[in-house]
Amino acid sequence: MSASNAAAALAALTDDAPAWLPPVDHWEIARDGDRWIVSGQLDTNGDTLGVDDARRLLGPIAEQSGQPLAGTSHLITARFEHFAVPVSVWYLRPDPHWTTPEQCAACPAKLAGTGTAFVRLGEGDRNAPVLCVPCRDRMHSEWILAQHAPLVAARRSARKFLATASGVERPEWRQLITGERLVADVDGIGPVCTDDGHEPLDGNVYDCCPEPILAVDSPPLGAYVVELLNTDNGVGERA
Repeated sequence: MSASNAAAALAALTDDAPAWLPPVDHWEIARDGDRWIVSGQLDTNGDTLGVDDARRLLGPIAEQSGQPLAGTSHLITARFEHFAVPVSVWYLRPDPHWTTPEQCAACPAKLAGTGTAFVRLGEGDRNAPVLCVPCRDRMHSEWILAQHAPLVAARRSARKFLATASGVERPEWRQLITGERLVADVDGIGPVCTDDGHEPLDGNVYDCCPEPILAVDSPPLGAYVVELLNTDNGVGERA
């Protein structure tokens, strides 16, 4: 079996691949003792292909050739012949390499080769940021303090009240006309009314409107408070 025969078999195989042939990342021809063979690496889809999927993709080759899959979970090979040339398609289980970056992702501290303790954010993600332990502890302390900050406590209490008063913890707010003034003007704020019979642009207050209705004498101040509330809640149209 000559190299030219193997090359011709490979050309025929790639020009008109059988339906049972799985995706192959690359092909090569090589000498195996006194003969030439063709071999190809199974496409691992960026090293994301698992062992079970590899066996599933290589299974049709074994069924076609009558030769069982060879190897272990680390290296699996399927063999067949094409134009009397031995062909194999193999799968090599990816071996993930966990590398330590030279520097902490949050400070100038050096990591690789220094013995500095570090943590990797995102379990199982080789590309996740790596922090030195002091940065990890500092961030955790800041998070604990933030969870007990007055603004967080006030937000929680308000949302608990709104869940009962308006039916949702984070309603969309609007300026409205309370009717307390002789001249109609937006003199209050309140949650947007979601009743089907209430036009969205109608700023009047009806029985269908949810509580609370808050008086705000200054329309500019009311507009500002509405924007603050909606931004904090993450609702409404943003400019």
